[in-house]
Amino acid sequence: MKKTFVAAASAAAIFAMTGSALAGDLYAKGGYKDAPVLVAEPTWTGFYIGLGVGGEAVNHDLSATEYDSGDKYTIGELNGISGTGVIGTVEVGYDRQFGNIVAGVFFNYDFGDNVSSSLRFNDLTVEAKQTDSWTAGGRLGYLINPGTLAYVLGGYTESTFELSLPGFGSVDGTFGGWTVGGGLEARLSGNWYLKGEYRFTEFGENSAILLGDKEDGIGATIDTSVQTARLVLSYKADLFGASVAPLK
Repeated sequence: MKKTFVAAASAAAIFAMTGSALAGDLYAKGGYKDAPVLVAEPTWTGFYIGLGVGGEAVNHDLSATEYDSGDKYTIGELNGISGTGVIGTVEVGYDRQFGNIVAGVFFNYDFGDNVSSSLRFNDLTVEAKQTDSWTAGGRLGYLINPGTLAYVLGGYTESTFELSLPGFGSVDGTFGGWTVGGGLEARLSGNWYLKGEYRFTEFGENSAILLGDKEDGIGATIDTSVQTARLVLSYKADLFGASVAPLK
């Protein structure tokens, strides 16, 4: 009986020593101690909505035309930056990050001051007034660092302009054109982002009859470009979940 007890105690001691050695070896060779901790990796991927404010300069090549018995005469011209104002903007979009590259699409609506310019000749004045505009396009950017994106953009823009002869009448026209630009965007905190952006839009040449007709009347031809600078604060949410990476 005594021999049996001694043998059992010896076996238990050997088992305990072996288990401790195995556990220590597992810990030393990279066991549970070195298991990676998974954390959400910051990403620029996601849908966003933003509000912003900016300034706008409208450049017109505006000419007034008189029609007399079917003949056309230019009776006044205005060239150069002829109207400035403040705009507000609402923007929605989606970005996708591919390493250091970010690609996305956006839509925005600009509103605010009715930026206008006028051309006076004799006793008449021709006015051109921009009321609102929208742009749909895409952008492509490079991450200078994890929190700062430099990008270029391009898209299609439509804007409403009112051509008028005050006291006689007016014509509303929708002008379509192309937009290019670029900017810098920074991640502020959490899901908030702030960007500064410049855009140039060219609408090309558009004409309208303001009074009478092409046999006997007055018309206007306008070649318009617009420059804007804006600051936009956005909230972005990745609806499909952020990527995860091991924290070493």
